[in-house]
Order: sequence, then structure tokens, then C-alpha cells
Amino acid sequence: MTLTLLDLYNTAASQEWSMYDNDAASEEEFEDSLVLALNKAITDIYSSYDFPFRERTHVILTLTGVEAYELPRGLIKKDSNGRYLVKLNSKFLDLIKNPESLKHKCGMPEGFYIKGDKIVLYPSPIEKSIVTIDYSTLTIGENAAGEEIYTLKNQDDVLSVPPHLEVLMKDAIITKAMINSIASESDENYSAYKKQADKAYRLLIKYAKVINVDKRIVQ
Repeated sequence: MTLTLLDLYNTAASQEWSMYDNDAASEEEFEDSLVLALNKAITDIYSSYDFPFRERTHVILTLTGVEAYELPRGLIKKDSNGRYLVKLNSKFLDLIKNPESLKHKCGMPEGFYIKGDKIVLYPSPIEKSIVTIDYSTLTIGENAAGEEIYTLKNQDDVLSVPPHLEVLMKDAIITKAMINSIASESDENYSAYKKQADKAYRLLIKYAKVINVDKRIVQ
């Protein structure tokens, strides 16, 4: 099963008490409010828990004299001691908190800082080496061209979810989206969907913890 926006849309529209038509054939028939509710549900769920399948490792091959490199498209992870998971040849690099006071220096990098959309290594590398950055991606899926995306917009946009979690993720998203589409908690249907959403979410987290997946390597 592949979770496309079209599938999620029609499934949500088929729910009891839904106000939407459930036979959309293409994105031209989508109601913006339901698409927004689905995307909000995905964002809420994905940001609520560190799902292993969203973990990536960004690899940088350093060049002599080049100090600035592209950042990964996500949030850099920390270990249990609060150290950022940025390593040079498996050795931790320290976060430099006051880079404006640094003087230019060449050598083996010992630290790093963020400048705009770049990660800057310090000292500036004097030889080729490998820097790895463990991070949680902010992207949620892919479009028909295979490009990573941050929100579902088109009918063929696919949510990136491991096969063993697809059914559970779909249930969690649909029930959460129905809550998002109900304007008031005083609505007679709100409490029923809330119970369904809570149960679906608990099951999703339970099985997400049981099975881990290999992290994707991104260069």
C-alpha cells in the first residue's frame, strides 16, 4: 500500500459525519479545508515523536581550505549528554557559540557553527576527511518526480512511511484530520473522533518503537 494524498483525502472524506465528497478523482476536486486538515495532522503526528524512519545521516566530504558546507534538511540530533551528533571521522565536533571572535585558522576541525544555510567547520580543514551529521528530516514524502516534499499538495504526492507502519499511520492521520476539521470541541462528534485518534496514535507509537529501520545516508 502506498499512502498518496488522493487516498488519504478520499478515506478521510468517507468517515462518518464527514461533510466532504469521497469520490474525488483528482486534485481539482479537493476541498482546501480537508487538505489543510490532513497536512496539519501529519505535521502534528510527525513532530510529536522521534520516529526512527525519519532519521538520516548527512555525509560531508571535506576539501582542503573549504570551511562551509550545506546543512542537512532537518534538525540535527543530540545524544543523551546534549552533544550534537556532528562528527569528524567518528570524533565529536563541539558547537562554537561565539564564532565572531574566531581568528582564521587551518587544521583538523574541532568545532562547528551554523551560518545561514551552511555549517562551518573550524579550524578550516587542511585535508580531506568525512564529517557525518545525524538529523531528523523535515520532509514528509515525495512527489511524482521523486523529489522530497514538506507538504502534500498534489494527488500523487506520497507519504514516506515504512510498509509495516502504513496502516497504523493512515488511521492516525485520518482520525487526527477529522478532529482538525471540526471547528469546536463542543461539537457532538468531537469526543468520538478524539477517542479514535488517541487509540490510533497509541498503536502507531507502540509499533514504531518495536521495529527500527536503517537510517538513510544522504550526501
